Amino acid sequence: MNSIAARIMGTKAAKGVAVAALSAAAIGLATPASSAYNESTWYGGCRGYWYTTAGQGYCYNAQSPSASPETFLITYDCNYELDKQRFKHVKNGFVGTFDSYECTFKINSTHVKS
Repeated sequence: MNSIAARIMGTKAAKGVAVAALSAAAIGLATPASSAYNESTWYGGCRGYWYTTAGQGYCYNAQSPSASPETFLITYDCNYELDKQRFKHVKNGFVGTFDSYECTFKINSTHVKS
């Protein structure tokens, strides 16, 4: 009886290891590799960043020629769907993300213009 119990437990453990390995492989194949890009040029202290499906406008030190808030036009270039454009106001000296958008399938780029 002990040998049968040991065989059953050993078989279950081996099956569990096999299922875990196959599950990890399936997840690895189904999950696309993530990538991050950004515009090479800063516009008024801000620029666009984009990842696999999401984009964002980011400012390091937003600058406006006047004391009034800077207005940026941010464009999200989506693949297989309509692009999205938004106007956003950012105060002088702002640091951080000021807008974000997610495309359904893939984003090609994010552009910020002042």
